[in-house]
Amino acid sequence: MKAEGVGWGKLYIVGEYAVVHPGYPAVILATQLKIRATIEESTRFALKTANNSREIVFDDLNVSDEYWKYAISALVVFYDFLKEKGQVVTPVYITVESDLDSEDGRKLGLGSSGAVVAAIIKGLNCFYNQNLNNIAIFKLCVISQKRLDVSGSFGDLAAAVFGGIIRYTRFADFDISGSVIKLVDSEWSQLSISYLNFPFEFNLVVGWTGEPALTQSRVDQIKKLSTDVEYQLLLNQSGKIVDDLVQSKSVYEFLDSIRLYRSWLKSLEEISHLMIETPLISTFIDICLAHGGAAKSSGAGGGDCAVAFFAHPVSISDILLSKGIMPLTITIAKREVL
Repeated sequence: MKAEGVGWGKLYIVGEYAVVHPGYPAVILATQLKIRATIEESTRFALKTANNSREIVFDDLNVSDEYWKYAISALVVFYDFLKEKGQVVTPVYITVESDLDSEDGRKLGLGSSGAVVAAIIKGLNCFYNQNLNNIAIFKLCVISQKRLDVSGSFGDLAAAVFGGIIRYTRFADFDISGSVIKLVDSEWSQLSISYLNFPFEFNLVVGWTGEPALTQSRVDQIKKLSTDVEYQLLLNQSGKIVDDLVQSKSVYEFLDSIRLYRSWLKSLEEISHLMIETPLISTFIDICLAHGGAAKSSGAGGGDCAVAFFAHPVSISDILLSKGIMPLTITIAKREVL
């Protein structure tokens, strides 16, 4: 028996940083670039990459491995879920194939750790015929990451599970101990995930700087600002910009919101003393502005990707390459309607 699951990559359109706080919205685009997990019957547990460059084989789930820690946690959580249901579980062989790395093996900054978790849990859902909906799958993904003390918005998991373009707000914190089934079945305060339909089209350009960003440390630094009065004002401004973008009636209103959120991120830089917009990201933004677009960093910034939106088709790949920025071919992932 064999089953497959897909975890989509992600790009933040607006709302990053504010979204780490419960109830503050973000708009996230799921990319067609993805991680695919293939689940097969086996006599022992095993995880491997599709090109066989990384492999781990183990007798039971009491195993630790830094490279595979997200995958193993996803596997353990799903098996805990099955065991609570009284279902017999057997070892599986999981093969992971990723589009979210460069040719030389560097991460593209599209949420690979969240995508691998989503891909494995979706694959196991099919393998064991559980028929879980997207929200249940998302919750299992979150539990698996929280067991690893991961913090943040978990918006990458929402995009990886749902696909499409979503409006997302983080849930309030909760105790992850106890029954997995009860956690999945319970109401998660302030959690909201919904698909967006815009009544217009836009042209998307994505540039990868090749500079890695340390998302976790940046999120931790921002969270220290929680009681800062100036930061609270910024959070409220973020919510309005995101809501205005969601309600855009034209591509030009949409572009205005992108420009406003770039300014919002610049204000956040000032009070946090973080470099969100690196020189290469600024170069990308300047090029896109010169060609009539609206652009900003995407996600934690400090490297990785920047995004731009245009009301018209553009051809700026050669210009970006001349500045050391790799243009990525990104389209919107299909919606995962379960």
